[in-house]
Amino acid sequence: MTRRRRVAVGAALAAALGIGAAACSRPLPEEGSADAQLYAAQCGSCHAPYQPHSMTSTMWKLQVDRMDQKFREVGRVPPSGPERQRILRYLSRNAGG
Repeated sequence: MTRRRRVAVGAALAAALGIGAAACSRPLPEEGSADAQLYAAQCGSCHAPYQPHSMTSTMWKLQVDRMDQKFREVGRVPPSGPERQRILRYLSRNAGG
């Protein structure tokens, strides 16, 4: 990925996260489901979990990739492969357009 593209993706992600932060106090979609609980437990262990509709599926994929690296940087084990896939499917099902 070129530097220009990384900057553009980063700016879009920052904007989406800013919008999503305002919506964090609402219940998550599929509240109580195993996938919503996994997402809230894994992604809410360091910060409030963002509303899935705050980003597109593509943006969520980029964010989950980024967060895997953040987990490692702070000495935590990122979600396992199957957990990661469940989280991504949950986020994609409930992503914004």
